[in-house]
Amino acid sequence: MNDIKNLVFDLGGVIVDLEVAPALKEFAGLGLLPAGVSLEQISRQGFPREWPLARLIHRMDCGEIDTPTFFAILRREHGIEASDERLAQAFNRVILLRKIRLEWLCALRKRYRVFLLSNLSDLHWQETRRQALALGIPVEECFDEVFLSYRLRMAKPDPRIFQHLIQTTGIVPGETLYIDDLPDNIEAGARAGLRAHKIESNTLEWALPKLFPELL
Repeated sequence: MNDIKNLVFDLGGVIVDLEVAPALKEFAGLGLLPAGVSLEQISRQGFPREWPLARLIHRMDCGEIDTPTFFAILRREHGIEASDERLAQAFNRVILLRKIRLEWLCALRKRYRVFLLSNLSDLHWQETRRQALALGIPVEECFDEVFLSYRLRMAKPDPRIFQHLIQTTGIVPGETLYIDDLPDNIEAGARAGLRAHKIESNTLEWALPKLFPELL
Protein backbone atom coordinates (compact mmCIF):
# COMPACT_ATOMS: atom_id res chain seq x y z
CA MET A 1 0.00 0.00 0.00
CA ASN A 2 3.01 2.32 0.21
CA ASP A 3 2.64 3.34 -3.44
CA ILE A 4 -1.10 4.10 -3.20
CA LYS A 5 -1.91 7.80 -3.43
CA ASN A 6 -5.61 7.77 -4.29
CA LEU A 7 -8.69 5.92 -3.05
CA VAL A 8 -11.93 5.42 -4.98
CA PHE A 9 -14.95 4.10 -3.10
CA ASP A 10 -18.31 2.79 -4.21
CA LEU A 11 -21.25 3.92 -2.07
CA GLY A 12 -24.02 1.31 -1.83
CA GLY A 13 -22.88 -1.84 -0.02
CA VAL A 14 -19.52 -0.22 0.74
CA ILE A 15 -19.83 3.15 2.49
CA VAL A 16 -23.55 2.77 3.18
CA ASP A 17 -25.16 -0.51 4.16
CA LEU A 18 -27.90 -1.70 1.83
CA GLU A 19 -30.84 -2.70 4.00
CA VAL A 20 -32.50 -4.95 1.43
CA ALA A 21 -35.05 -6.77 3.59
CA PRO A 22 -36.63 -3.64 5.16
CA ALA A 23 -36.77 -1.94 1.76
CA LEU A 24 -38.44 -4.96 0.18
CA LYS A 25 -41.08 -4.96 2.89
CA GLU A 26 -41.79 -1.33 2.00
CA PHE A 27 -42.08 -2.33 -1.67
CA ALA A 28 -44.45 -5.15 -0.76
CA GLY A 29 -46.61 -2.73 1.19
CA LEU A 30 -46.87 -0.56 -1.92
CA GLY A 31 -47.66 -3.52 -4.16
CA LEU A 32 -44.40 -3.23 -6.11
CA LEU A 33 -43.09 -6.79 -5.83
CA PRO A 34 -43.51 -8.85 -9.02
CA ALA A 35 -45.83 -11.84 -8.89
CA GLY A 36 -44.12 -15.09 -7.99
CA VAL A 37 -41.02 -13.46 -6.48
CA SER A 38 -40.58 -13.70 -2.73
CA LEU A 39 -38.80 -11.33 -0.35
CA GLU A 40 -36.39 -14.15 0.52
CA GLN A 41 -35.54 -14.77 -3.14
CA ILE A 42 -34.80 -11.10 -3.84
CA SER A 43 -32.77 -10.78 -0.62
CA ARG A 44 -30.66 -13.73 -1.73
CA GLN A 45 -30.40 -13.14 -5.49
CA GLY A 46 -31.11 -9.42 -5.96
CA PHE A 47 -33.74 -7.83 -8.16
CA PRO A 48 -34.67 -9.87 -11.26
CA ARG A 49 -33.14 -8.10 -14.26
CA GLU A 50 -36.37 -8.48 -16.19
CA TRP A 51 -38.31 -6.78 -13.42
CA PRO A 52 -39.68 -3.50 -14.87
CA LEU A 53 -39.01 -1.71 -11.58
CA ALA A 54 -35.32 -2.67 -11.74
CA ARG A 55 -35.06 -1.22 -15.24
CA LEU A 56 -36.88 1.92 -14.11
CA ILE A 57 -34.50 2.39 -11.17
CA HIS A 58 -31.56 1.97 -13.55
CA ARG A 59 -32.96 4.76 -15.73
CA MET A 60 -33.13 7.03 -12.69
CA ASP A 61 -29.59 6.06 -11.64
CA CYS A 62 -28.38 7.02 -15.13
CA GLY A 63 -30.12 10.39 -15.02
CA GLU A 64 -32.56 9.54 -17.81
CA ILE A 65 -35.47 10.43 -15.52
CA ASP A 66 -35.60 12.55 -12.37
CA THR A 67 -37.25 11.66 -9.07
CA PRO A 68 -40.65 13.30 -9.74
CA THR A 69 -40.85 11.54 -13.11
CA PHE A 70 -39.91 8.24 -11.46
CA PHE A 71 -42.72 8.63 -8.94
CA ALA A 72 -45.20 9.64 -11.66
CA ILE A 73 -44.37 6.50 -13.67
CA LEU A 74 -44.85 4.35 -10.58
CA ARG A 75 -48.29 5.81 -10.05
CA ARG A 76 -49.29 5.51 -13.68
CA GLU A 77 -47.93 2.03 -14.41
CA HIS A 78 -48.48 0.39 -11.01
CA GLY A 79 -51.66 2.11 -9.86
CA ILE A 80 -49.98 3.46 -6.72
CA GLU A 81 -51.67 6.34 -4.92
CA ALA A 82 -48.92 7.03 -2.38
CA SER A 83 -47.55 10.55 -1.94
CA ASP A 84 -44.06 11.57 -3.00
CA GLU A 85 -43.06 11.54 0.67
CA ARG A 86 -44.31 7.98 1.14
CA LEU A 87 -42.56 6.75 -2.00
CA ALA A 88 -39.31 8.49 -1.02
CA GLN A 89 -39.52 6.87 2.42
CA ALA A 90 -39.93 3.43 0.86
CA PHE A 91 -37.05 3.75 -1.59
CA ASN A 92 -34.72 5.42 0.93
CA ARG A 93 -35.33 2.64 3.45
CA VAL A 94 -32.54 0.72 1.74
CA ILE A 95 -29.85 3.18 2.93
CA LEU A 96 -28.12 3.02 6.31
CA LEU A 97 -25.08 5.20 6.93
CA ARG A 98 -22.80 4.65 9.92
CA LYS A 99 -20.79 7.46 11.53
CA ILE A 100 -17.59 5.41 11.89
CA ARG A 101 -17.34 5.14 8.10
CA LEU A 102 -17.54 8.89 7.67
CA GLU A 103 -14.89 9.34 10.35
CA TRP A 104 -12.61 6.85 8.56
CA LEU A 105 -13.04 8.66 5.25
CA CYS A 106 -12.11 11.97 6.86
CA ALA A 107 -9.06 10.34 8.41
CA LEU A 108 -8.01 8.82 5.08
CA ARG A 109 -8.27 12.21 3.37
CA LYS A 110 -5.36 13.41 5.50
CA ARG A 111 -3.14 10.89 3.70
CA TYR A 112 -4.81 10.18 0.35
CA ARG A 113 -6.99 11.80 -2.27
CA VAL A 114 -10.39 10.19 -1.75
CA PHE A 115 -13.11 9.93 -4.39
CA LEU A 116 -16.60 8.52 -4.63
CA LEU A 117 -17.69 6.65 -7.77
CA SER A 118 -21.24 5.38 -7.50
CA ASN A 119 -24.24 4.25 -9.51
CA LEU A 120 -26.72 6.44 -7.71
CA SER A 121 -29.90 8.45 -8.19
CA ASP A 122 -30.45 11.95 -6.90
CA LEU A 123 -33.07 10.48 -4.54
CA HIS A 124 -30.52 8.25 -2.81
CA TRP A 125 -27.76 10.86 -2.90
CA GLN A 126 -29.95 13.37 -1.07
CA GLU A 127 -30.85 10.71 1.51
CA THR A 128 -27.15 9.93 1.99
CA ARG A 129 -26.43 13.62 2.51
CA ARG A 130 -29.33 13.89 4.97
CA GLN A 131 -28.10 10.96 7.06
CA ALA A 132 -24.53 12.28 7.06
CA LEU A 133 -25.66 15.68 8.30
CA ALA A 134 -27.70 13.99 11.03
CA LEU A 135 -24.52 12.20 12.11
CA GLY A 136 -22.65 15.50 12.26
CA ILE A 137 -20.29 14.96 9.30
CA PRO A 138 -21.35 16.46 5.95
CA VAL A 139 -20.67 13.85 3.30
CA GLU A 140 -18.88 16.44 1.14
CA GLU A 141 -16.15 16.62 3.79
CA CYS A 142 -15.36 12.94 3.21
CA PHE A 143 -14.31 13.20 -0.44
CA ASP A 144 -12.13 15.33 -2.67
CA GLU A 145 -14.69 14.87 -5.43
CA VAL A 146 -17.78 12.75 -6.11
CA PHE A 147 -18.71 11.04 -9.40
CA LEU A 148 -22.35 9.99 -9.52
CA SER A 149 -24.02 8.13 -12.36
CA TYR A 150 -27.17 10.25 -12.41
CA ARG A 151 -25.07 13.38 -13.01
CA LEU A 152 -22.75 11.79 -15.54
CA ARG A 153 -25.49 9.95 -17.50
CA MET A 154 -23.41 6.76 -17.46
CA ALA A 155 -22.98 3.96 -14.94
CA LYS A 156 -20.52 1.28 -13.91
CA PRO A 157 -19.36 -1.06 -15.39
CA ASP A 158 -19.34 1.19 -18.48
CA PRO A 159 -15.62 1.82 -19.13
CA ARG A 160 -16.37 5.44 -19.98
CA ILE A 161 -17.19 6.31 -16.39
CA PHE A 162 -13.79 5.05 -15.21
CA GLN A 163 -12.00 6.98 -17.96
CA HIS A 164 -13.95 10.10 -17.00
CA LEU A 165 -12.84 9.70 -13.38
CA ILE A 166 -9.21 9.23 -14.38
CA GLN A 167 -9.12 12.11 -16.86
CA THR A 168 -11.02 14.55 -14.63
CA THR A 169 -8.93 13.95 -11.51
CA GLY A 170 -5.57 13.33 -13.19
CA ILE A 171 -4.94 10.31 -10.99
CA VAL A 172 -2.49 7.61 -12.01
CA PRO A 173 -4.53 4.38 -12.17
CA GLY A 174 -1.68 2.22 -10.86
CA GLU A 175 -1.47 4.46 -7.78
CA THR A 176 -5.20 4.23 -7.11
CA LEU A 177 -7.02 1.68 -4.95
CA TYR A 178 -10.62 1.13 -6.04
CA ILE A 179 -13.02 -0.54 -3.58
CA ASP A 180 -16.37 -1.97 -4.69
CA ASP A 181 -18.63 -4.90 -3.80
CA LEU A 182 -19.80 -5.95 -7.29
CA PRO A 183 -17.64 -8.26 -9.44
CA ASP A 184 -18.59 -6.62 -12.77
CA ASN A 185 -17.55 -3.20 -11.48
CA ILE A 186 -14.31 -4.54 -10.04
CA GLU A 187 -13.42 -6.17 -13.36
CA ALA A 188 -14.18 -2.96 -15.25
CA GLY A 189 -12.06 -0.94 -12.82
CA ALA A 190 -9.17 -3.35 -13.20
CA ARG A 191 -9.39 -3.10 -16.99
CA ALA A 192 -9.11 0.68 -16.58
CA GLY A 193 -5.83 0.10 -14.72
CA LEU A 194 -7.07 0.74 -11.19
CA ARG A 195 -5.91 -1.43 -8.30
CA ALA A 196 -9.36 -2.94 -7.84
CA HIS A 197 -10.24 -4.61 -4.55
CA LYS A 198 -13.56 -6.39 -3.99
CA ILE A 199 -15.16 -6.56 -0.56
CA GLU A 200 -18.34 -8.30 0.50
CA SER A 201 -21.40 -6.06 0.72
CA ASN A 202 -21.96 -4.27 4.04
CA THR A 203 -18.60 -5.33 5.53
CA LEU A 204 -16.52 -2.14 5.50
CA GLU A 205 -15.95 -2.34 9.28
CA TRP A 206 -14.01 -5.57 8.71
CA ALA A 207 -12.45 -4.86 5.33
CA LEU A 208 -11.07 -1.35 5.72
CA PRO A 209 -8.99 -1.81 8.91
CA LYS A 210 -7.24 -4.74 7.20
CA LEU A 211 -6.22 -2.45 4.35
CA PHE A 212 -5.42 0.52 6.60
CA PRO A 213 -4.36 -0.71 10.08
CA GLU A 214 -3.68 2.89 11.12
CA LEU A 215 -7.46 3.39 11.35
CA LEU A 216 -7.68 1.05 14.37
